[in-house]
Amino acid sequence: MADAGRDLISAINSLATEIERGIFVAQGIAAPTIGNLEEDRARAMQRCQQAIAILQAGGTIAIPRGEISAAMRRLEGMLAREQRLGKSPRVCGVH
Repeated sequence: MADAGRDLISAINSLATEIERGIFVAQGIAAPTIGNLEEDRARAMQRCQQAIAILQAGGTIAIPRGEISAAMRRLEGMLAREQRLGKSPRVCGVH
C-alpha cells in the first residue's frame, strides 16, 4: 500500500493548484480553456477526502508531519486569497 501521508500531500497540493488556477482565470491571467474548473476542483476535493478516509482507517504516515502542515498552509493561503477576491462563497453560512 502506498504511503497515505504522501497521498494526502499530493491531494492537498492538487486542490491548492485547482484553486489557484481558478483565481488566475477570475483575474484574467489564464484562459479557462483547459478542462472544467468546477469538475477539476471537485475531483481534487474527492482525492483529499479519500486520503483522509484512508488515514482515519489506519493508514500509515512515513513522512514528517511538517510536510503535511506545509501543504495545508499552502491550501489555506489559496483559500484565503480566493476569498479576498470575492470568488468563494462564505463557509458554513458566515457572512
